[in-house]
Amino acid sequence: MERAEGTRGRSVYGLNVHGLDDVDELPAYDDTLPDQIPVHVRQVSEGPVPEPVPMTDRYGVWVMPSGRTFVADRDRGTATYHGEPVPPDVLAHPYLAPVATVFNRWAGRDTFHSGAFVHAGVAWAVIGPRTAGKSSLLAALATRGVPVLSDDIVVLDAERVCVGPRCVDLRQPVPGVDPVRRTVRFGSRLRVPLPPAPARTPLGGWLFLHWSDEVSMRQIPGPELLTRLAAARSWSWLTSDPTAVLGIAALPAWDLGRPKDWSALDRTWRLLDGNLTAARAAEIPA
Repeated sequence: MERAEGTRGRSVYGLNVHGLDDVDELPAYDDTLPDQIPVHVRQVSEGPVPEPVPMTDRYGVWVMPSGRTFVADRDRGTATYHGEPVPPDVLAHPYLAPVATVFNRWAGRDTFHSGAFVHAGVAWAVIGPRTAGKSSLLAALATRGVPVLSDDIVVLDAERVCVGPRCVDLRQPVPGVDPVRRTVRFGSRLRVPLPPAPARTPLGGWLFLHWSDEVSMRQIPGPELLTRLAAARSWSWLTSDPTAVLGIAALPAWDLGRPKDWSALDRTWRLLDGNLTAARAAEIPA
């Protein structure tokens, strides 16, 4: 793998990322994690741009919605962005997400477009379509002192959630959320900083977000959850073990509904806290 002399990189999303030492939102290198996947991320603004190639188990070229071209090379351990360079805040999020997805999927790990937070010592993954309020919920939880592990991608390493960049990006301000934030991603988001979090946290279960008239939680039965998780895998066209989701599909899961009303955040947290505490208590022997 190519890397700059003398640098140890950053430990994020289960990877040992080189080339992004100037990206402040990425956790520092953690030498206690021997299972990190090394990858060098770089930007190339000149020269020929590779033609698109479907992603295989070793190599692929993907044209992004922005028009830039992403090239992932497993043998070289490189992830290259061709086109006009983007600033460090964009590399932290969302441009690190494809890198995390493809290199972890190549290693046999599951990845989901999801956030995650810690409650009662375990991680809860938060899945929802765009505009489902995932980031606003996570930012509100962080303000309440709840550790947030990731805002964008959940990487599972042996059913443990790997820590992501230390930020949550919002489309609009959330009442009560720490006002210490800055505009990022070409002015399209407000970035809320997150404190350090554990590098690996055991997965406790799943939350699927949707908007509703009332704050509510409905437990999802196992067969339904298995179908949802199989469909929610990031970049599902990559080769994967179809039985790998069986273990994580046995964990508790809920549909979480809440109205598009900031005043409902407190009620949402109270309901979450009660149900997750009860679920955790049921798993731990007296």
